[in-house]
Amino acid sequence: MDTIETLRQKLQRAEQHRPAEAKYPTDLMIDIRGPQGNVFYLFGIADKLTRQLALSDEEINEFKQERDAQTTYQGHLDLMRKWFGIVFIGGKDDE
Repeated sequence: MDTIETLRQKLQRAEQHRPAEAKYPTDLMIDIRGPQGNVFYLFGIADKLTRQLALSDEEINEFKQERDAQTTYQGHLDLMRKWFGIVFIGGKDDE
């Protein structure tokens, strides 16, 4: 279990990886160490964001094509950073 100070440090490191130019910036932070790190959970988050942000059908299709082209977990995380500016805690972002 992490202490409050350890979590604070991880959050600060993760914040440094927030993309400056996400297509549709959000303030989302997701701790991927638990169930929220499941790639299918992340797909659900992305689908929800496309609806909440009222993306056009063309944009949604573009996102899904890029998503389907990913072959690694890290690739999916990078894609979600690029599109939505999500910061991931518990992975590469807070190292």
